Amino acid sequence: MHSRILMTLVFVMTVALMPGVSRGARVAGGVDKPDPISGEWTGRFQIEGNSADFTFKLKLNGSAVAGTAESDHTGPGTVSKGEWSGNKISFSVDFAAHDSIEVTGILKDGKLAGEFRSHGRQGTWEATKKANSGGSRG
Repeated sequence: MHSRILMTLVFVMTVALMPGVSRGARVAGGVDKPDPISGEWTGRFQIEGNSADFTFKLKLNGSAVAGTAESDHTGPGTVSKGEWSGNKISFSVDFAAHDSIEVTGILKDGKLAGEFRSHGRQGTWEATKKANSGGSRG
């Protein structure tokens, strides 16, 4: 009885530790889907002639996006309600010392860019991924 339980545990652990099995979606042919979102992104918000540099630290889990954001203007914030689908991203950033920001964007040519809304106003943003900051499942 004990050897059967032990063999079952060994099998489960072996399968769980196999490359790609527990790390996210796989496409036909057993290849991991790339994760172009997870990692550190640096960029700039622009609104009404003003700009502010920021950092997003994003994590993709299936189609859900989570993480943090920070700029000198807003202070630190938490990414919530994040979604990723078809190279499009959307999320909110909730700050302790600033109104929330609603962010939408598209990944194109290795850059994220789009629009954001805050204080009833709309602006634009663009970000590039910091080298060696994630980007693959596993």
